[in-house]
Amino acid sequence: MPFLGSDAVLLTSALCSCSRRFAASLSVALVTLAPVPAAADSGAATYDLVLFAPTGNVGVAANGDIARVFGNGTFSIHPKSVTASGTFTHEDSAGTLRGSGTWTATDLLEFVSYGCGVVFGTPLPSNFCGGMLKLRILLTTSIGSFDGILTVFCVVGPNPPNAVEEGVTLDVPGIINFNHSGGGGNIYIRTS
Repeated sequence: MPFLGSDAVLLTSALCSCSRRFAASLSVALVTLAPVPAAADSGAATYDLVLFAPTGNVGVAANGDIARVFGNGTFSIHPKSVTASGTFTHEDSAGTLRGSGTWTATDLLEFVSYGCGVVFGTPLPSNFCGGMLKLRILLTTSIGSFDGILTVFCVVGPNPPNAVEEGVTLDVPGIINFNHSGGGGNIYIRTS
């Protein structure tokens, strides 16, 4: 696995100006990942979802509140399936913790690929991919469970839309909508 050291650093530096802690976190996360051959041209694919930002992938609400989302899992297209989970926090605009809990994906709603193998012109392993992943999730908190829509944005690939920022949005209908991506770090690793 000779690509892991140098490409982990390239991915980290290409996505954002990150600290040594962030680079170390990504490097550790990628140690167990290896490239795999491309799947047949059936459109079927399976990916590992890795949300690796040390301070969470951030979604921002109109009132300035933020959601920090952590997690990982696996998803497939053609047919669609998902197994993913993690944790989240909700902070007000002053940084005061308003809530926290766990999330579990219940349905893969949509995946739009931005491609693989490059981020902002910097080559990456061919199975490092980006795109927009929209999941129906169940949020579990100390005051109850709530349905939500989690959308993960990864800007890897030659074709990310210009207006897309790495991170997440999280809509909890009737409660709060963190509808602006506020940064983060994640990757989709194609495994088949």
